[in-house]
Amino acid sequence: MKARARALAAFLCLLACPASAQAPAPTPAPTVPEKAAKPVSAFGDDKPDCLQWTDGCIICKRQADGAVACSTAGAACVQTEPACAGKPE
Repeated sequence: MKARARALAAFLCLLACPASAQAPAPTPAPTVPEKAAKPVSAFGDDKPDCLQWTDGCIICKRQADGAVACSTAGAACVQTEPACAGKPE
């Protein structure tokens, strides 16, 4: 009976111990971005002959007045490097 009482007391102690008594989880090292990527909407700045481009998530199209219009990203897309999808004929 004493063994059961000791086991119960040890179990209750484990439940009652504050979380700070446990070893803290290691914090991950902060990631440093290699370089800030240009937004997909700016891809056409360097390619004036490209009328439409995409990164697999967003599609951008050059308008008749030269402005750029882009779609919004879908919920499940796989982003890739932007690529031209339409050139003038």
